[in-house]
Amino acid sequence: MFKWQGLAVGSFLALCLCMPLTVQAAEEPEEIKSTEISSDTSHADDWFNKQEDSVEKGPLSKAMEREQQANGQSTDKKKVRYVYLFEDNGFAYFLDSQNAHWKNIPYSESEEILDVWIKLVKVDSDEEYSYPQKYFLEHYYLRPKTKQIQFLSELEVSGRPDNTAKERPYSVRNWENLVSGSLEDEIYTRVLKEVKKGDNLWPKHKSVRDVLEDWFRVSL
Repeated sequence: MFKWQGLAVGSFLALCLCMPLTVQAAEEPEEIKSTEISSDTSHADDWFNKQEDSVEKGPLSKAMEREQQANGQSTDKKKVRYVYLFEDNGFAYFLDSQNAHWKNIPYSESEEILDVWIKLVKVDSDEEYSYPQKYFLEHYYLRPKTKQIQFLSELEVSGRPDNTAKERPYSVRNWENLVSGSLEDEIYTRVLKEVKKGDNLWPKHKSVRDVLEDWFRVSL
């Protein structure tokens, strides 16, 4: 009997020694890991710029970039040789501002017409890009006094055009009246709009007032 009592007392003492350690371990809170909250210190404009850079450019934007780069022009510059006019039926139309000039109408010294070359660049995204780039050149006379246009030639070009283009000769019978909404009407309107922006395209011996009087037949 005394043997069993000794075992019970020993077990009780061992249990009492272990309890404080267990309670202490239970009450001791877990260590909280400190995490630093990082903040974005970049400017909001930088984020928008990154988004714009990641957006893929469309066929028209790519065609306009190629026109500027092909002539050694920076895409940031406003003055370029080939001035964008409009887009129609999968082609972008550009005015060759370097070669646009006024000239006397044949057999007349009192009236001037505008001699222009229009460059057509394919902007269809489904068509494979070729090098050298293929494009078209169209040659026109514009007659502001009577609001007429005359087509002279069209060239299909790959790379640099040849200087041996065959054009139909000028004829007073080839003047065409403009039909509202037609392609010729769009070319005529957009070209004259660009001409009005650049002083270098006005007739040298005429003032803006003189040209407006000739075009609109009004006295200023």
